[in-house]
Amino acid sequence: METHALPQQVIDNLAKKIERRPTRDELEQHHVLPITNVAPALQAKQLELERSLLEDRLEHMLENRHTREELAERNVLKATSVAPALQAKQVELERNRLHDTLDTKLEHRPTREQLVEEHIIQ
Repeated sequence: METHALPQQVIDNLAKKIERRPTRDELEQHHVLPITNVAPALQAKQLELERSLLEDRLEHMLENRHTREELAERNVLKATSVAPALQAKQVELERNRLHDTLDTKLEHRPTREQLVEEHIIQ
């Protein structure tokens, strides 16, 4: 078997890279390595258990979430039978209708003098 000597430049380059290599703590802080006190042989099992717990928690939350009707009753969602793509237009139309109604009421509002004559205000 023949061995080849590495050139000194390659050895020096490698030594520099090893010196600049981040520590385990730095790798954990940058989320390259998981922060754990578990032995490396058990880390895969730990991740599997954590994922299973997360799945169980998510499943529980989904089972207990409020229905669309409950959210509409609590005014979290707008109660509507309109397709989602048209809901924004429906809100805009309702706002315009309210604006027009208010304008009409303000146009027919009695003047201050009329209210004084009718003894509503002094």
